[in-house]
Amino acid sequence: MNIQSLGDLAQTFKMRQQNAQLKQQMARLTEELTSGQAADVTRQLSGNFGHLSDIEHDLKALESYRTSAIEIGVVTTAMQDALEYVQTLAGDLGANAVISGTTSGGLPLSAVSEQGRGALDSIISAMNTEVSGRYLFSGTDIEARPLESADTLLTEIRTAIAGAATAADVVTALDTFFDTPGGSFETLIYQGGTTFLSPYQLGEGESVRLDIRADNTAIRNVLKNTAMAALADDPLITLSNAERVELAQQSGERLVTSQETVIGIRSNLGFAQSRVEQSATRISAETSSLEFARNELLSVDKFRTATELENVQVQLETLYTLTARASRFSLVNFLS
Repeated sequence: MNIQSLGDLAQTFKMRQQNAQLKQQMARLTEELTSGQAADVTRQLSGNFGHLSDIEHDLKALESYRTSAIEIGVVTTAMQDALEYVQTLAGDLGANAVISGTTSGGLPLSAVSEQGRGALDSIISAMNTEVSGRYLFSGTDIEARPLESADTLLTEIRTAIAGAATAADVVTALDTFFDTPGGSFETLIYQGGTTFLSPYQLGEGESVRLDIRADNTAIRNVLKNTAMAALADDPLITLSNAERVELAQQSGERLVTSQETVIGIRSNLGFAQSRVEQSATRISAETSSLEFARNELLSVDKFRTATELENVQVQLETLYTLTARASRFSLVNFLS
């Protein structure tokens, strides 16, 4: 009978190799038992990564959509707040301007004009709202403040209405200033972009647009009629007291009428907000579903893992015992 044996050095190397392998198995099984997930993904999936890769790809896409939904949620909320503020200011001013200069409890003309100047400054400030370093009502030119200051606007308007003798003349000049394509408002006051931002992507084939700029017709009308009220008592324009009262009252009537257009903008924005919220809910549900599927692919049977870990521990203890006994061998013990 042939007896094959390993030399001392080879035997020592073999035991060390087995020791290292068993320790690696123990570390892997301990990690899997603790986390409930496979430490060796290749072994768990038998080298077939197709399904897992699809899940990871979809999760990354959903994370991108989730980020977009969060960003647009912040933007739409800030825009809605700004427009609500504009609507409130215009409504309050309009209500006072309509009955200004009358004996039926209306505010004095000077008070209405003062309110108009304050409202104009606040409205422009609201339309110049920025979030995270980007202006919300500037279209594609997000780094440009959309509107010049109230002082600048009033100065340019005074030049435009110079020589007006009646309230009707002032109204005509203001209409020309604000409404002419390529005119004074677009060249001197509005400084934002002339195109809208690309739609925000909320999913595959799903997007939402925010087509609201500070040069919107409804916003122009609010600015125009607020400026009209602010200038009604302006000493730099040559109008009789009766014409000034007429100008203030016309500004009030127009401001009240323009409420509907501002409400329309806010309504459309509210619809966009609703879609964003719905998309955020859908994204969250899809993410949870995919994460569950990924966990199912990578999860391990804890009972089986515990059994394997116990077996490895027994093997490791046996190896240590054999190693200890082998280390006590000597020529005297061998010959005795």
